Amino acid sequence: MKPFSILLIRLLGLYLFLKTLFSVVPALALLGPNAAEPGLGKLLLIYVATVGVPMLGGVLLWCFAGRLADKLHGEVEEEGRVRDDDLVRAGTFLIGVYLVVGHVGMLVAAYTGAGAIAWDALFVVAAGLGMMLGGGGITALYRRIKSLGVDR
Repeated sequence: MKPFSILLIRLLGLYLFLKTLFSVVPALALLGPNAAEPGLGKLLLIYVATVGVPMLGGVLLWCFAGRLADKLHGEVEEEGRVRDDDLVRAGTFLIGVYLVVGHVGMLVAAYTGAGAIAWDALFVVAAGLGMMLGGGGITALYRRIKSLGVDR
């Protein structure tokens, strides 16, 4: 299960990096001619927050995929069949990482741009952290739902 998790973590990191990169290229073409505008500094700070955080998160996910998989599955792992509980735990962790990395930039950009807290992004970041750190609760819920209506 650990090699599968490493592969998925790296794919998520690559997706975050490339998705952000491809969204930046058209915007850079629009900002190029307006480089002498006086309010561009504040806009550039927001731009760096919304672009830099997901790209940095993607690079970090790629580089530390092995360590994250060790934390997720433990150091010792038996070979053989993959349990569905492990897949739920790995998937929940990856969805949580995606939500946190994707919305921290929005949270920082809203705070630096308008000085206000983006409550929707804050809620998503908190939910993502809960999914990253509390995978055991979702796995237990999955086990209950999986066996619901089945005679034991």
